[in-house]
Amino acid sequence: MKNFKNRTILVVFVVFSVVLLFVFSGCTQKIASKVIEKAIESAAAKEGESVDVNIEEGEVNITDKEGNELSIGGAEVPEDWPSAVPINNDIKILFSGKQTTDGKANWTISGTFNGDSKNLYEYYKGSFSGWDEDLDSSSSAEGGQKTYYYQVSDDSYVVSLIIGEKTDEGVSVILTVSEK
Repeated sequence: MKNFKNRTILVVFVVFSVVLLFVFSGCTQKIASKVIEKAIESAAAKEGESVDVNIEEGEVNITDKEGNELSIGGAEVPEDWPSAVPINNDIKILFSGKQTTDGKANWTISGTFNGDSKNLYEYYKGSFSGWDEDLDSSSSAEGGQKTYYYQVSDDSYVVSLIIGEKTDEGVSVILTVSEK
């Protein structure tokens, strides 16, 4: 667990560093990203961790000596996203990430949905027919706020979905897939 705590501290540092990168442009940005990569790797070494950091166009990739990986940032579906888990075409991805620990992968996307939250919830319920339903819950609050929680699993994956809608603020989505 110490490794996880150290990685969490590193992630916070990395995210802050990536924000600084956006201040720079062109060649200056490339130099800044290399400096930040080395600074993070040095900070990890002082904590007894060996990590390889690679910052690419707003995405941060960290690999430790055990081969565990953490990728954060980006606004695209991770290239090895499980094909068994659909992503609705009307979801605009704002953030994606992947973490591999002890050979098991976890993927996350979050973004906004162009449509009604209940329609998206029904889309996923239909998409996962035949999977084991672990959680199916919804709530409503004053001000037009609605939230749907849905979790399913099969022999390979656990899929968790959170859909939130608030009047005049739109629909937000978090979709997470974890290997068993």
